Amino acid sequence: MKNIILFSILTLFLFSCSKKNESFESFESSSNTESDPATIENLNIQTSAFTEIDSTGILMFPLQMGQNPTEDRDYSYKKMPDNGFWNIIFLNSNTNEYHLLTENKVLILDYNYNYNAEEGVSSSKKTDHIFYMMRSQDYNKDRLINDKDPAYLFVSDKSGKNLRQISPANYAVNTWKYIQASNKIVMTATKDSNKNNEFDDMDEISTFEIILDHAESPKEVFGSELKDKLKKLYDRDWKKIK
Repeated sequence: MKNIILFSILTLFLFSCSKKNESFESFESSSNTESDPATIENLNIQTSAFTEIDSTGILMFPLQMGQNPTEDRDYSYKKMPDNGFWNIIFLNSNTNEYHLLTENKVLILDYNYNYNAEEGVSSSKKTDHIFYMMRSQDYNKDRLINDKDPAYLFVSDKSGKNLRQISPANYAVNTWKYIQASNKIVMTATKDSNKNNEFDDMDEISTFEIILDHAESPKEVFGSELKDKLKKLYDRDWKKIK
C-alpha cells in the first residue's frame, strides 16, 4: 500500500515538472525566433532620404524595409507604418565611419535636432543633441509595437551616440519643449490611470522636467499638494447637484 502511494506521489511530481518545462519552453520558443536565411533574402533595405546635421558632415539615414512575397504570395514580416522608421544609420562623410542609432527594437516616429523650435523660428542653441519620439515597449502585451503603446522621448548626441530615454516609463508623451533659459526639457505625458492598457482622454496628464545635460530621471513638476488642491476646487465647483 505504501509503495502504491509513493508511486502515485512520484508520478504526480514528475507530471508537474513536465508541465512546468513545457510552459517554459513554449514561452522561450515564442520569444526567440531563429533567423531563416530564405526569408532574410526577401528583405529590401531602404535608405530613401537622408539629412545632414548642421553642416557637420554627419548624415542621418532613417531606415525602412521592403520585402518580396514568398512563393505562396505571403509576407514573412509585419508591415511598418509608412511614416515610421525602425532604425537610423549615422554616417560621418569625412571618415566614412557609420553606426546604428540602436540595436534594440524600436519604432521611430520622429526626430528633431533644432530643439523643437517652432516652424520658421531658428534656435540659437548649438546642435549638441538629437531628439527622437519612439515606441519601444509592448505596453499592452499584444506582441506588437504600434499606436496603442506609449511614445517616449529619447535623446542622443549629435553623432547619434549615447542614446537614452528622458521621458518617464509607462507615460505616453504628448508634447515637449526645450527651455533654453533653464536648459530643461519640459514635457506633458499621459499615464494609464485606469489601467485599461490604453492612453485615452480620461487618463491623467502630468508635466515633467529634466535638465538636459544631467544624468537624472525626469521629475514631476506639480506636486501632490497642488494636485489635491486642484481636485478639491474642481469637486467644489463642478460636481453634479442631485
